[in-house]
Amino acid sequence: MNIFKYKFKSLTMRIWTTFTAIILVIILSISFFYLVAFKTITEKGITQDLKLSHDILLKANNFTQPNRSDEQKNLRGSDYYIVNIDTNKNAKIINVNKAHGPPPDSHINVNSPFRINENNIKLWMAGYITPGTLYEKQIKESYNNTKFIFFISSIKYGDSGTSYLITYMPELKDNALMYTVLWIGILFIAIGFLCAKLVANYISKPLKELENYTIRIAHKDWNEPINVKNDDEIGRLANSMNMMQKELKRGDEEEKLFLQSISHDLKTPIMVIMSHAEAIIDGVYVESVEKNAEIIIDESLRLEKKVKQMLYLNTLDYVLENNFENIEINMQRLLYHITNRLEVVNSNIQWDLNIGEAIINGNADKVQVSIENILDNSLRYAKEKICVTLKKEGNFVVVEIYNDGPNIPEEHLPHIFDNFYKDKTGKFGLGLAICKKIINYYNGEIEVTNKDVGVSFSIRYHL
Repeated sequence: MNIFKYKFKSLTMRIWTTFTAIILVIILSISFFYLVAFKTITEKGITQDLKLSHDILLKANNFTQPNRSDEQKNLRGSDYYIVNIDTNKNAKIINVNKAHGPPPDSHINVNSPFRINENNIKLWMAGYITPGTLYEKQIKESYNNTKFIFFISSIKYGDSGTSYLITYMPELKDNALMYTVLWIGILFIAIGFLCAKLVANYISKPLKELENYTIRIAHKDWNEPINVKNDDEIGRLANSMNMMQKELKRGDEEEKLFLQSISHDLKTPIMVIMSHAEAIIDGVYVESVEKNAEIIIDESLRLEKKVKQMLYLNTLDYVLENNFENIEINMQRLLYHITNRLEVVNSNIQWDLNIGEAIINGNADKVQVSIENILDNSLRYAKEKICVTLKKEGNFVVVEIYNDGPNIPEEHLPHIFDNFYKDKTGKFGLGLAICKKIINYYNGEIEVTNKDVGVSFSIRYHL
């Protein structure tokens, strides 16, 4: 039982059995309709031939000649006789076909394939004689489960009573045709069975390759992409999986690079903290205890900032998806609040503010984080000036932040919003990645461009 279930878990077996079942139904249906159609056509042909034989007898008006009709393939087993009905309405069977019919005193026709009393059959047929003149009256009825086709016509025979000629033929069951159709059907079923197997293997082969390829991807085997030449849905699925493999490979490489970068950036402040702490304990320090303590605090804050950014980025997707706060945000007020807090960070920087009025919907804390990260980045590289502009453009609220720091190398421009991007000092940053994720969540856009002097960030929020 378990083996049966296991086999039918296979797509190949399901395709195989489905095709075989369909072919079986088609063959049986065709065989059935063929037999019915053949039987109908054969019966129609026999009826026409028997009618023609009956008509020839009527025209010849010689009912004692031997029956030559049964020499035809369609009329084998046919016969004819005369029924005479006297004035007392008694029917008398006259076997005029001496060359073929049985002796008058015979009760059983030994040549009949049905082995039944032939006189009773003839009297039964005579029962369909109706008063009046009959001409080729056609009857199709069954007697003792045997179907008979017969024609009745009025004739002149003898000197007394009314006479009728009856030409008849029993339905002969030819099982040879049924066996022939059966064997042909079995042959086609066997051929269909093999064809279904070939089709199932042809369809399932690329799927098995995709299965193996998926397992390789699960084990981070990026060596060879799958090569499926089909142009159908399976081929498109293979191409999609190759694209997925490339993205996963890129993500894996970025993750490794991130771990390398973060291990270095976290290790450096930890090492500095430990070194100065040991210097305090051992009493060996260059300046004063207070100076060493300040260094320890600065490195601790730096370390704390990186850890917070990592945790924030790691949980940002979940927080955004599950935070249903969506309020009106006064962007003018928010930008003045952020710039006022950051102006004291570096008193040597000149702030040029051109902030208009605009309202957007969203989470105020998240929008504030996205703008603060850009301004924090600008403060790090600005030489003398930072410009902040807020304006409306069509259905967008646009925030532009410019700093007069050095240009970003062109090869790095497409990647500065990536999670694991390193700046030119070799340090990784997560602020811009956090910024882009928040803006994208609100269907906004962010881009960076190099100016002749400095760099400009442009944030576009939908109204």
